Amino acid sequence: MLTDYLQGLPPDPGAEQTASSLLHGYGLDFTGADLSGLDLLGAEFSGATLTRMLLVGVDLYTAWLAGAQLSQADLSGADLRKVQARGCHARSAKLCGAQLQRADFSESDLFGADLSGARLRRTSFYGVDLRQAVLHECVFGKTWFSGARMAGCDVSGCSGSVTGPVDIGVDSPRLLDGPELLDWFTSNGAPDVEVEVHQTG
Repeated sequence: MLTDYLQGLPPDPGAEQTASSLLHGYGLDFTGADLSGLDLLGAEFSGATLTRMLLVGVDLYTAWLAGAQLSQADLSGADLRKVQARGCHARSAKLCGAQLQRADFSESDLFGADLSGARLRRTSFYGVDLRQAVLHECVFGKTWFSGARMAGCDVSGCSGSVTGPVDIGVDSPRLLDGPELLDWFTSNGAPDVEVEVHQTG
């Protein structure tokens, strides 16, 4: 699969991607593979096993990672803008400095993941498990954390706007929103975070 894909890439890196040049890895096992630095724009990895995979600096713009296994994968510096990654399993994954603008990670497992310095504008973390994750110095912007579990999450140095409510409970749910959520961010080293509260009715 990888050999066929690499051989089918156009010789000109700037050439326009075509359907035949996209990586179709639906449900396949790429455990431990190293694809760092490759152009994987629009790749199909839904349901694939990418455990411990090296994807440092890859271009995964608009790729599909729904339900993918990404535990301990290294996506540092990767372009994950507009990625569809609902329900992916990315425990202890590294996404340091990655671009996740407009990506959808709803209902995913990012327990213990490292997203230090990631760009998270308009990223959806609806219902995501971010317990023990590192979001140090991440940049938010209308980032959706509704229902996300964030107990033990490092948000120090973060900035930008978020939408809750967020569950910070350890043994049982404890939802925070509005001023309470703002206080939580401030007390955890993120005084520059703003909380947007949606009006109902």
